[in-house]
Amino acid sequence: MLHPLKTLARDHPVVRAVLLRALSRFRRLAEAPPGLYTLCYHRVPERHRAEFSAQIAYLQRHGRFVGGDEAVTLLESGTAVQGRHFLVTFDDGYADTVEVALPILRAAGVPAILFLVSDWLDAPPADPPGPYVNRGMVGTWLEAGMEIGSHSRSHARIATLDDGAAEREIAGSRRALAVETGRPVRHFACPWGVAGRDYRADRDPRLARVSGYATFFTTRRGVATGACDLPALPRHVLEPEWPLHEIDALLGARLARR
Repeated sequence: MLHPLKTLARDHPVVRAVLLRALSRFRRLAEAPPGLYTLCYHRVPERHRAEFSAQIAYLQRHGRFVGGDEAVTLLESGTAVQGRHFLVTFDDGYADTVEVALPILRAAGVPAILFLVSDWLDAPPADPPGPYVNRGMVGTWLEAGMEIGSHSRSHARIATLDDGAAEREIAGSRRALAVETGRPVRHFACPWGVAGRDYRADRDPRLARVSGYATFFTTRRGVATGACDLPALPRHVLEPEWPLHEIDALLGARLARR
Protein backbone atom coordinates (compact mmCIF):
# COMPACT_ATOMS: atom_id res chain seq x y z
CA MET A 1 0.00 0.00 0.00
CA LEU A 2 2.82 2.40 0.88
CA HIS A 3 4.57 2.20 -2.50
CA PRO A 4 1.45 3.11 -4.56
CA LEU A 5 0.87 6.09 -2.27
CA LYS A 6 4.45 7.27 -2.78
CA THR A 7 4.08 6.93 -6.54
CA LEU A 8 0.79 8.80 -6.49
CA ALA A 9 2.28 11.61 -4.40
CA ARG A 10 5.33 11.87 -6.65
CA ASP A 11 3.31 12.13 -9.84
CA HIS A 12 0.49 14.38 -8.59
CA PRO A 13 1.59 17.54 -6.73
CA VAL A 14 -1.88 18.29 -5.38
CA VAL A 15 -2.18 14.78 -3.93
CA ARG A 16 1.30 15.10 -2.49
CA ALA A 17 0.45 18.39 -0.80
CA VAL A 18 -2.71 16.94 0.76
CA LEU A 19 -0.91 13.82 2.01
CA LEU A 20 1.94 15.81 3.54
CA ARG A 21 -0.47 18.25 5.18
CA ALA A 22 -2.23 15.30 6.78
CA LEU A 23 1.04 13.63 7.79
CA SER A 24 2.32 16.83 9.40
CA ARG A 25 -0.55 16.63 11.91
CA PHE A 26 1.17 13.61 13.45
CA ARG A 27 4.87 14.32 12.87
CA ARG A 28 7.15 17.10 14.09
CA LEU A 29 10.80 17.86 13.52
CA ALA A 30 11.04 18.54 17.25
CA GLU A 31 10.35 14.83 17.82
CA ALA A 32 12.90 13.55 15.28
CA PRO A 33 15.55 11.21 16.71
CA PRO A 34 19.19 12.29 17.06
CA GLY A 35 21.68 11.78 14.27
CA LEU A 36 22.84 13.39 11.04
CA TYR A 37 20.19 14.66 8.62
CA THR A 38 21.68 15.56 5.25
CA LEU A 39 19.55 17.91 3.16
CA CYS A 40 19.86 17.90 -0.64
CA TYR A 41 18.85 20.97 -2.63
CA HIS A 42 19.28 21.69 -6.31
CA ARG A 43 18.12 25.12 -7.48
CA VAL A 44 17.26 28.01 -5.15
CA PRO A 45 15.61 30.55 -7.48
CA GLU A 46 15.35 34.17 -6.47
CA ARG A 47 11.56 33.88 -6.24
CA HIS A 48 12.00 31.34 -3.43
CA ARG A 49 14.62 33.25 -1.44
CA ALA A 50 12.23 33.95 1.45
CA GLU A 51 10.98 30.36 1.70
CA PHE A 52 14.51 28.95 1.67
CA SER A 53 15.52 31.39 4.40
CA ALA A 54 12.51 30.30 6.45
CA GLN A 55 13.49 26.64 6.09
CA ILE A 56 17.02 27.33 7.30
CA ALA A 57 15.72 29.31 10.28
CA TYR A 58 13.23 26.54 11.12
CA LEU A 59 15.87 23.82 10.98
CA GLN A 60 18.19 25.95 13.09
CA ARG A 61 15.62 25.90 15.89
CA HIS A 62 15.62 22.12 15.93
CA GLY A 63 19.27 21.17 15.64
CA ARG A 64 22.81 22.22 14.88
CA PHE A 65 24.22 22.75 11.40
CA VAL A 66 27.55 21.09 10.60
CA GLY A 67 29.88 20.96 7.61
CA GLY A 68 30.86 17.84 5.72
CA ASP A 69 34.13 17.21 7.53
CA GLU A 70 32.55 17.69 10.95
CA ALA A 71 29.77 15.31 9.93
CA VAL A 72 32.36 12.63 9.19
CA THR A 73 33.98 13.17 12.58
CA LEU A 74 30.63 12.88 14.34
CA LEU A 75 29.81 9.64 12.57
CA GLU A 76 33.25 8.08 13.01
CA SER A 77 33.37 8.97 16.71
CA GLY A 78 29.84 7.79 17.41
CA THR A 79 28.83 11.20 18.76
CA ALA A 80 26.30 11.96 16.00
CA VAL A 81 23.65 10.38 18.22
CA GLN A 82 24.27 12.94 20.97
CA GLY A 83 22.19 15.56 19.17
CA ARG A 84 20.30 16.45 16.02
CA HIS A 85 22.65 17.64 13.26
CA PHE A 86 21.86 19.08 9.83
CA LEU A 87 24.19 19.08 6.81
CA VAL A 88 23.17 21.24 3.84
CA THR A 89 24.22 20.11 0.36
CA PHE A 90 23.53 21.35 -3.16
CA ASP A 91 23.77 19.18 -6.28
CA ASP A 92 24.74 20.09 -9.86
CA GLY A 93 26.25 23.54 -9.29
CA TYR A 94 23.51 25.96 -10.26
CA ALA A 95 24.48 29.63 -10.23
CA ASP A 96 21.68 30.53 -7.84
CA THR A 97 23.34 28.39 -5.18
CA VAL A 98 25.95 31.16 -4.95
CA GLU A 99 23.75 34.10 -5.93
CA VAL A 100 20.73 33.33 -3.73
CA ALA A 101 21.49 30.58 -1.21
CA LEU A 102 24.99 31.67 -0.17
CA PRO A 103 24.01 35.06 1.35
CA ILE A 104 21.30 33.33 3.41
CA LEU A 105 23.70 30.65 4.62
CA ARG A 106 26.37 33.20 5.52
CA ALA A 107 23.92 35.37 7.45
CA ALA A 108 22.78 32.33 9.44
CA GLY A 109 26.30 30.95 9.95
CA VAL A 110 25.41 27.72 8.18
CA PRO A 111 28.09 25.66 6.33
CA ALA A 112 27.28 23.72 3.17
CA ILE A 113 28.73 21.49 0.45
CA LEU A 114 28.34 22.32 -3.24
CA PHE A 115 28.61 19.13 -5.31
CA LEU A 116 30.04 19.98 -8.73
CA VAL A 117 30.12 18.04 -11.98
CA SER A 118 33.75 18.63 -12.90
CA ASP A 119 33.33 18.64 -16.71
CA TRP A 120 30.60 21.27 -16.46
CA LEU A 121 33.06 23.94 -15.32
CA ASP A 122 34.35 24.01 -18.91
CA ALA A 123 31.24 22.88 -20.78
CA PRO A 124 28.02 23.43 -18.80
CA PRO A 125 24.80 22.06 -20.26
CA ALA A 126 23.10 24.51 -22.60
CA ASP A 127 19.63 23.31 -21.70
CA PRO A 128 17.51 24.57 -18.80
CA PRO A 129 17.47 24.65 -15.80
CA GLY A 130 20.86 26.44 -15.79
CA PRO A 131 22.81 28.65 -15.61
CA TYR A 132 25.60 26.94 -13.72
CA VAL A 133 28.44 28.27 -11.59
CA ASN A 134 31.62 29.50 -13.23
CA ARG A 135 35.08 29.49 -11.73
CA GLY A 136 34.62 32.90 -10.17
CA MET A 137 31.50 31.71 -8.36
CA VAL A 138 33.31 28.61 -7.11
CA GLY A 139 35.96 30.92 -5.70
CA THR A 140 33.30 33.04 -3.98
CA TRP A 141 31.79 29.91 -2.46
CA LEU A 142 35.12 28.71 -1.10
CA GLU A 143 36.09 32.15 0.19
CA ALA A 144 32.88 32.12 2.23
CA GLY A 145 34.16 29.05 4.08
CA MET A 146 31.97 26.53 2.26
CA GLU A 147 33.02 23.11 0.94
CA ILE A 148 33.21 21.63 -2.54
CA GLY A 149 32.39 18.03 -3.30
CA SER A 150 32.20 15.90 -6.43
CA HIS A 151 28.99 15.03 -8.26
CA SER A 152 30.94 12.94 -10.79
CA ARG A 153 32.76 13.92 -13.95
CA SER A 154 29.85 14.12 -16.40
CA HIS A 155 26.71 13.32 -14.36
CA ALA A 156 26.57 9.84 -15.86
CA ARG A 157 24.46 7.02 -14.44
CA ILE A 158 27.41 5.21 -12.88
CA ALA A 159 25.63 1.87 -12.44
CA THR A 160 25.56 1.48 -16.22
CA LEU A 161 29.32 1.96 -16.64
CA ASP A 162 32.13 -0.58 -16.70
CA ASP A 163 34.78 -0.43 -13.99
CA GLY A 164 37.14 1.83 -15.91
CA ALA A 165 34.48 4.36 -16.81
CA ALA A 166 33.12 4.34 -13.25
CA GLU A 167 36.62 5.07 -11.97
CA ARG A 168 36.91 8.03 -14.31
CA GLU A 169 33.58 9.42 -13.13
CA ILE A 170 34.34 9.04 -9.43
CA ALA A 171 38.11 9.31 -9.03
CA GLY A 172 38.69 11.44 -12.12
CA SER A 173 36.28 14.13 -10.94
CA ARG A 174 38.01 14.26 -7.55
CA ARG A 175 41.39 14.84 -9.17
CA ALA A 176 40.04 17.50 -11.52
CA LEU A 177 38.26 19.43 -8.76
CA ALA A 178 41.27 19.27 -6.47
CA VAL A 179 43.42 20.80 -9.21
CA GLU A 180 40.76 23.42 -9.91
CA THR A 181 40.27 24.51 -6.31
CA GLY A 182 43.68 23.75 -4.82
CA ARG A 183 41.93 21.88 -2.01
CA PRO A 184 41.30 18.23 -1.16
CA VAL A 185 37.89 16.96 -2.24
CA ARG A 186 36.57 14.58 0.42
CA HIS A 187 32.89 14.17 -0.41
CA PHE A 188 31.07 12.45 -3.26
CA ALA A 189 27.35 12.63 -4.12
CA CYS A 190 26.15 10.06 -6.61
CA PRO A 191 24.06 11.47 -9.48
CA TRP A 192 20.39 10.60 -8.81
CA GLY A 193 21.62 8.41 -5.97
CA VAL A 194 19.42 5.29 -6.01
CA ALA A 195 21.14 1.98 -5.31
CA GLY A 196 20.91 -0.53 -8.13
CA ARG A 197 19.55 1.94 -10.65
CA ASP A 198 22.13 4.74 -10.37
CA TYR A 199 25.08 3.15 -8.60
CA ARG A 200 26.33 -0.33 -7.81
CA ALA A 201 26.34 -0.81 -4.06
CA ASP A 202 28.92 -3.59 -4.37
CA ARG A 203 31.40 -1.42 -6.29
CA ASP A 204 30.94 2.33 -6.30
CA PRO A 205 31.10 3.25 -2.59
CA ARG A 206 34.27 1.15 -2.37
CA LEU A 207 35.68 2.87 -5.43
CA ALA A 208 34.95 6.24 -3.83
CA ARG A 209 36.70 5.20 -0.63
CA VAL A 210 39.87 3.98 -2.33
CA SER A 211 39.87 7.14 -4.46
CA GLY A 212 40.20 9.25 -1.31
CA TYR A 213 36.64 10.29 -0.51
CA ALA A 214 35.41 10.11 3.08
CA THR A 215 31.74 9.96 2.09
CA PHE A 216 29.39 8.56 -0.55
CA PHE A 217 26.02 10.34 -0.52
CA THR A 218 22.84 8.78 -1.90
CA THR A 219 19.25 10.03 -2.08
CA ARG A 220 17.85 7.39 0.25
CA ARG A 221 15.91 9.18 2.97
CA GLY A 222 16.98 8.58 6.54
CA VAL A 223 19.18 9.61 9.43
CA ALA A 224 22.85 8.62 9.73
CA THR A 225 24.08 7.57 13.15
CA GLY A 226 27.52 5.99 12.77
CA ALA A 227 30.53 5.17 10.62
CA CYS A 228 28.62 2.29 9.00
CA ASP A 229 26.54 4.89 7.15
CA LEU A 230 29.49 6.57 5.40
CA PRO A 231 29.51 4.22 2.35
CA ALA A 232 25.85 5.06 1.58
CA LEU A 233 24.84 8.21 3.39
CA PRO A 234 21.12 9.04 3.29
CA ARG A 235 19.88 12.45 2.16
CA HIS A 236 16.53 14.17 2.21
CA VAL A 237 15.88 15.83 -1.15
CA LEU A 238 14.10 19.15 -0.49
CA GLU A 239 12.78 22.01 -2.58
CA PRO A 240 13.24 25.56 -1.29
CA GLU A 241 9.59 26.49 -1.81
CA TRP A 242 8.17 23.72 0.37
CA PRO A 243 6.19 25.05 3.37
CA LEU A 244 7.47 24.29 6.85
CA HIS A 245 4.79 21.73 7.64
CA GLU A 246 6.23 19.60 4.82
CA ILE A 247 9.62 19.71 6.54
CA ASP A 248 7.89 18.35 9.64
CA ALA A 249 6.16 15.63 7.63
CA LEU A 250 9.30 14.49 5.81
CA LEU A 251 11.99 14.82 8.49
CA GLY A 252 9.99 14.65 11.68
CA ALA A 253 8.88 11.77 13.86
CA ARG A 254 5.50 10.84 15.32
CA LEU A 255 4.34 13.14 18.08
CA ALA A 256 4.98 11.76 21.54
CA ARG A 257 1.92 11.10 23.67
CA ARG A 258 1.61 13.60 26.48
